[in-house]
Amino acid sequence: MWQDVTNWLCGEGLYPVIWSAVSAAAGAGAYLLLRRRLGAAQTQPGSSKRRVRLMGLGILLLVLFVLVRVWTGAFLGPAGEHASRTRIFLENALWTCAAGAGITLLVSAIQHALLRSSVTIESRHRIRLATSWIGIAAFAIVAVFIWASRIQDFGVFLGIVGAGLALSLQETLVCIAGWLVLVVRRPFDIGDRIEIDGRVGDVIGISVFQTSMLEVGNWVKADQSTGRMLILPNSMLIRHPLYNYTKGFPFVWDEFSAIVTFESDWEAAKAIMLHQAQAEAEKIEGEVKRQIETMQTRYAIHYERLTPIVYTGIADQGVRLTLRYLSPVRQRRATTHRISEAILKEFIAHERIDFAYPTTRIFRNTEEGKVGLGGPEGRVPPGRGLA
Repeated sequence: MWQDVTNWLCGEGLYPVIWSAVSAAAGAGAYLLLRRRLGAAQTQPGSSKRRVRLMGLGILLLVLFVLVRVWTGAFLGPAGEHASRTRIFLENALWTCAAGAGITLLVSAIQHALLRSSVTIESRHRIRLATSWIGIAAFAIVAVFIWASRIQDFGVFLGIVGAGLALSLQETLVCIAGWLVLVVRRPFDIGDRIEIDGRVGDVIGISVFQTSMLEVGNWVKADQSTGRMLILPNSMLIRHPLYNYTKGFPFVWDEFSAIVTFESDWEAAKAIMLHQAQAEAEKIEGEVKRQIETMQTRYAIHYERLTPIVYTGIADQGVRLTLRYLSPVRQRRATTHRISEAILKEFIAHERIDFAYPTTRIFRNTEEGKVGLGGPEGRVPPGRGLA
């Protein structure tokens, strides 16, 4: 092997080695001479340094181009139609490395020039990000042209590149698929209140890769805004169920419970709760019917009851009365507030209604119990003695 390398250097290899040394020496000499002259005649140090850097970059790119051209021509030989695949691969690899180095140097110079004129940290970050992406895109385009120039079956090349992109950009492609679902199916629009993977918010922006929402809920109760912006990738539309609070029918069923004592007139309490809820329902009755009719033209939806209802149950402390009613999505807390205040006022004013709550109570059966169970008028039932 070493004998082959020696023979090559003494024969064909002498030419590229000499030209490489001459090119490198000429580039270094030109750069040093330029730096000395500009340094001796400088009037503005800042502008002189910028000129030296720019000229040095140009000289470096020129030397790099000469080196690649010399070594590809000498080592690989003329690339004709009968050139081997190995030679074509090596030549393309060398040109790709040269293109990557040149683009990197050029992007660095552009970044340095632009960063000098920027003031804020945010603008510098945007400049770095933009120039980096432009450099990556330029390198990708140049590499495609380099590698595709000598590939006869361009479709196979595109297939291989597409498979690689699909593996490396899987999340990005899923986001684009989610955006296409948004465009075609329209599961929600800007202004809708939605829930995805336990996150609730009002949609304020839709883009190809992400959806922006104003967060609702979290530490704030009753579906009110937190003030934070929530940004979700569109891939979540494919991977998680979506709940839309406002599409087609901007009302939700809400309910809350009140517990009254066993001694209270729970039927009167139930009537009071139902009356206050019906007063709120009358305000939205027309809109509810219209929205239901609209939904029935698009969906197989059927409601048997749209008016409020109170359910009765037995709790440990007393009688549980659960009120169920329709409320506008964005007014759920306000509606509950108005109904609750009205019920509180009515219960306080009523002489036979008391709220029940956990407490300790001593019960004397001989004074408070029923007659048939040893109460005040029947301590000793006829025909029986004391136990």
